[in-house]
Amino acid sequence: MREINMLRNISSCLFPHISTITSPNHYLSEWDDWEKQGLPEEQRTEAVRRLRACLTSKGHKLDLRALALSSLPVLPACIKKLDVSCNKLTILTDLPENIKELIARDNFLTHISALPHYLITLDVSENQLENLPLLPDTIKSLSAEYNRLSTLPSLPLNLKKLEVRNNELQTLPSLPSNLKILKVAHNHLTELPPLPRRLQLLFAYSNRLSNLPNIQENIIMRRFFYFENNQITTIPTNLFRLDPHITIEIANNPLSDQTLLFLIQQTSVPNFNGPQFRISLSDQNRLFLRQMLPQNLHSRHIRVITEGGRTFRSPPLPETVAAWFPEADRREVSTQWTSFSTEENSRA
Repeated sequence: MREINMLRNISSCLFPHISTITSPNHYLSEWDDWEKQGLPEEQRTEAVRRLRACLTSKGHKLDLRALALSSLPVLPACIKKLDVSCNKLTILTDLPENIKELIARDNFLTHISALPHYLITLDVSENQLENLPLLPDTIKSLSAEYNRLSTLPSLPLNLKKLEVRNNELQTLPSLPSNLKILKVAHNHLTELPPLPRRLQLLFAYSNRLSNLPNIQENIIMRRFFYFENNQITTIPTNLFRLDPHITIEIANNPLSDQTLLFLIQQTSVPNFNGPQFRISLSDQNRLFLRQMLPQNLHSRHIRVITEGGRTFRSPPLPETVAAWFPEADRREVSTQWTSFSTEENSRA
């Protein structure tokens, strides 16, 4: 009787509308055959053990990570989360329709068949994919970094996070209005589509962008936009009207001396309350600015970061400006600029 009940549980998991116990036996036998066909380095015995345990308990999560699997057997219909990362899979087909979270990163995938209709989270990073299948309307998070993608399918309206760094993308489709996180660094993008108003984080560094995109105002949250290591030469004046909750990093771009001078002048006017900018300066830039900027000019909206390194936090602007002057004058200049930071409205 106990064995019959177990098989009934398995039947309800594999086939929700089937009450017979013959089909589950057939699938258990097929899994045994799949186990025997494995290569020596594959841990198929452990995989079958986990499959059987999932069926018996009607589990919603199936973990087949890091078992050196080159293929997958028929999977139970009851699972809602499937993790097959860190294997040797080349294709994904016949996925159960109930899956809502699919993790298949760090494989050798070149093809994915139709995705489950109710999928919410998809992570296929670190594979060899050249394209993605049609995305279901329910998907909210898509990670496909470190692949060979040259294009993306249409993006669902519910998508909130898109991570496609380190691919071969030249263009992006229209971005959904609910998107909050966009990571497209290390691609071949020459322009970006209009950015959604709700976007909070953008990684677009190390592309071929020649212009900054239009950034819409949204004063209720901190937002960060990273554009370093591109081909940007100018800064649109409308950016200065954005709110102070925004940080725009444009280091390591070919900004001209005049553009940098204009940026510093605009952010140094009294009561300026715009975004924060992070820039880098070449030796030529420093020499030019040292000649053009008055010593009493002050901007708390600019940070100069270490050239070639985006992870270093820059020193305060008084120290940065002091470095533009001869060593004998640096202490006096730094002291003078530091005093400005304590004045009324110095944070403007």
